[in-house]
Amino acid sequence: MKGVIFEGKHKISIKDDLIKPEINPDEVLIKVKKVGICGTGVGSYESGGPYIPGNIVGHEFSGEIIEIGEKVKKLKIGNRITVNPQIPCHECYYCIHDQENKCKLQNYALGTTEHGAMRDYINVKAERVHILPDNVSYENGAIVEPLSIAINAVQESDFKIGDKAAIIGAGPIGLMVIQVLRVSGAQKIFVLEPVESKQKKALDLGADRVFNPNAWNKIVRLADKIGPDHVYDCVGLSSTVSTSLSLIKKGGCITVIGMHDSTYELKNAGLLTINSITMKGVYGYKQETFRTAISLLEQGKVSGELIITNRIKIEEVPQMFEKLANPPHDELKVMVDFE
Repeated sequence: MKGVIFEGKHKISIKDDLIKPEINPDEVLIKVKKVGICGTGVGSYESGGPYIPGNIVGHEFSGEIIEIGEKVKKLKIGNRITVNPQIPCHECYYCIHDQENKCKLQNYALGTTEHGAMRDYINVKAERVHILPDNVSYENGAIVEPLSIAINAVQESDFKIGDKAAIIGAGPIGLMVIQVLRVSGAQKIFVLEPVESKQKKALDLGADRVFNPNAWNKIVRLADKIGPDHVYDCVGLSSTVSTSLSLIKKGGCITVIGMHDSTYELKNAGLLTINSITMKGVYGYKQETFRTAISLLEQGKVSGELIITNRIKIEEVPQMFEKLANPPHDELKVMVDFE
C-alpha cells in the first residue's frame, strides 16, 4: 500500500510498503478516493509542526466503505463517504457541551497526531463517518472539511443578514467564506488578495469587489465610509491582523481563521480598545457543521470543485508541497487522486 509520510521540516516522502490496516469492531475500512492538500499540512512542511514526523498526512478526504466492524450498525459496504478527522474525547467539559472543536485533546486528529488519509486505505471510527448524497462527487466530498471551517467561522462571528464583510486572503478557506457569506445574505463582500488569478476566482464565487492588500482603505470608503461589519482574516499574519484593525468599523468583529507560528507585532493594537472592536479566533468545526456543509453541497449552494486548480497523483505530492510552500502561486485546492 502506498502512502505519503511527513518526515519533518521540508521532508515529505512516499512509501509503497505500508501495511493495509485492520479494523476494530467500531470501525470501517475505507478505500480512499480523493484527498485535498491542506494549508496546515503545508505549514507543517515549512515549520516542522504541528504534524508528527512519521505520520501519514491527509485529513480532507472522501472514499468508499469496503469493510465494516461487527459493532457498526448505520453504515454499509459501498457507502460513499467523507470523514470528520477530529478525534474528541467525549468526556471533557467542551465535548459534553457540544463543543468538540474545543476538546481538551485539541489537535488530536487524523493526519496530525494519527495517521491520515493520503494512502490507499484508511480505518476510522464509524461515528466520524458522513455519508455523501448521490449528487455530491468524491471531489466535493473531500472539500467538506475545509468548507466546515468556513461555516464555523461565519457562525461563530455572529454574522447577520445584510451585514457587510471583508475577507483577507482568497485561498481555499477565503473562497469558502465568500460562498458561505453569500448564502447567508451578506449585503456586500469585499476581498483583499494580491494574486491576480485568485482575485478573479473571488469575483467568480461571489465577491463584489476585490483589491490588493495595500488598498484596504478603498473598502472603508465603499462600506459607508466607516468600514465593514465583519473582517475574516484567512491569513493570520501580523500584517493582516493589523490591516483588519484599521479596516473594521467601530464596534465591528474581526474573526481570525488563519494560523501561523510567527508572533504578532501590532503597532495599531490600541484600535482594538479605542474602537470597541471584537476580535476572536475560531478553530475547527462540529459534527453538525459537517452535516451543514454536505447539505450546502447537495443543494448546489456552494461549490468545492470550482476552487480545485490541480489534480495530481501520489507521486507528485512532494514536489507540490514544495511549490505550495513558496508563495505567491496560482494554486488553490490541490486534489490527490487515489481512484
